[in-house]
Amino acid sequence: MKHLAYLGIAILAFTSAPRPPAVYPDSAAWGNQDADFVLPKNFFIVPSELTLRFRHGPGERRLSFRRFAGAPGEWKKQATDKLAVLLKVSSRAAGEVREVREIHHRGITIKALVMKIDEHLSIPAYLLIPEPGKASKSAVMAIHGHGRAEPCVGAEDDYHHRFALELARAGHLVLCPELRGFGALMDLAEGLEIDRLDYWIGRYSQFTLVTDGFLTGRTLIGETVEDLLRWEAWLAESCGVEDIDVAGISYGGDLSLIYPVFSDRVRRIFASGTLGSFSVIFQRCYNAPAHCIPGILEWMDRSDIAGLNVPRPLAIHYGELDTPSPTNASASYNETVPKSMEELRGIYDAFGAQGAVSLIVTPGAQHEMDIPALLDFLKE
Repeated sequence: MKHLAYLGIAILAFTSAPRPPAVYPDSAAWGNQDADFVLPKNFFIVPSELTLRFRHGPGERRLSFRRFAGAPGEWKKQATDKLAVLLKVSSRAAGEVREVREIHHRGITIKALVMKIDEHLSIPAYLLIPEPGKASKSAVMAIHGHGRAEPCVGAEDDYHHRFALELARAGHLVLCPELRGFGALMDLAEGLEIDRLDYWIGRYSQFTLVTDGFLTGRTLIGETVEDLLRWEAWLAESCGVEDIDVAGISYGGDLSLIYPVFSDRVRRIFASGTLGSFSVIFQRCYNAPAHCIPGILEWMDRSDIAGLNVPRPLAIHYGELDTPSPTNASASYNETVPKSMEELRGIYDAFGAQGAVSLIVTPGAQHEMDIPALLDFLKE
């Protein structure tokens, strides 16, 4: 025992004594070695020597409607509850909203609004009010895709084709929120000296807003759904809106299918550039990860999520040319769409809502909003 005591003292002395700083040879000297020291490049393994045909297997889709043995209403409840868990979505009350400024453009009054989420975050949106005397039509939540809210409202033209402004010109009261990760919300840590939480076309790196959320079980799409619920609640409280229609494209199309699942106010949905299976949107269609819901294919697919909106009238829209290619980072109109539409219609049929789902394909169009088709759908 005495020897062990001495050994313990020796170890303690060794580990507690200050160590001299490590000294390394000059890196430049290491870089100037003789050419014979360098391994030939043809020694290293190249892709052609490997089997590289990897794919993750299909998810079980345990709560898919086509696999559910119970009553349709019970499926809807279980699938909605599971989606809420995967997204970590709960109902959200509106935060305090202030008007920052107002402009009149082409007969439309546009108000720039900011909602306070908490002491760390506020988010913007634009309220578009039709000209006085215009026949009053439905209120619409206009949801942009990858890009910004500004082109939707009228700043410029892109694949959104100013659809929020066009809806207002047609007589709709329109709310167009900026989504987390885009436009003024490109970096949610903009006000911090070193931190950054950017997403789309980041100044330093991309997608930190998504990956940081994964660490705590949060998703960008889930937090954005909560923001849309907040804005919807504000619209109801401030403008007396009881029913609301929803229109969105691309990522906004995804949100147009997902957010209404948790709403009692949504009446009709126009979703452009979405619905095809989650199974291909990354490895085949090269999408950015805002859509990502970890574990989703173990439980359901996009057709099931869309089906949770039954019996609301639902239009699924695509551009005819929005198909997979190395240069198309949306590829919404891919080979999974026919099966997804079949599954979606099957859900609506089971609830007695035959004919409430429509597929619209615009000839010669790319990944872009079809304004006439949107306006026609909202007239019905």
